[in-house]
Amino acid sequence: MTPPVHIPTTLRPRHTRTAGLFLVCLLFVLGGAWMVHDGERIGYFVAGFFALGLVVFALQFHPKAAYLHLAPEGFTFCGLFRAHTVRWIEVDEFGVTRVGPNSMVAWDYRPNYEPHARGRALSISVCGYEAALPDTYGMKPHELATLMENLRQKYTKPSN
Repeated sequence: MTPPVHIPTTLRPRHTRTAGLFLVCLLFVLGGAWMVHDGERIGYFVAGFFALGLVVFALQFHPKAAYLHLAPEGFTFCGLFRAHTVRWIEVDEFGVTRVGPNSMVAWDYRPNYEPHARGRALSISVCGYEAALPDTYGMKPHELATLMENLRQKYTKPSN
């Protein structure tokens, strides 16, 4: 069952996975520092590489770094401060797909939609849909897909 949502609303991702990845990077940075202490020069590379991961995962905790905003006109999803807006009328249908171990909310655009044709074709070959959200924003994938499909249908009905 899809929980009731008042539009407009902004959904945010859960940070448990991000916190786990942050801790893994921190452990590798410490491991790299230990390698340097033991005279292994490769430790500089290990520590430096995973320090970049620390920065990326730390940025994910900022409230404007990742979100899904649902509005009557459409939805905006954001990852690492890069926002993308899609209007409901541009979407043909929402569904759930799997990419590796991850279930994702995905969608196909209407047949007359032309932008990003190459990227959409690549996406179809990977997951069977033209586009997908990077997160489920604290919801189960099927719940979020149902919610978004319901909103798409509600806000694309012709006015009488």
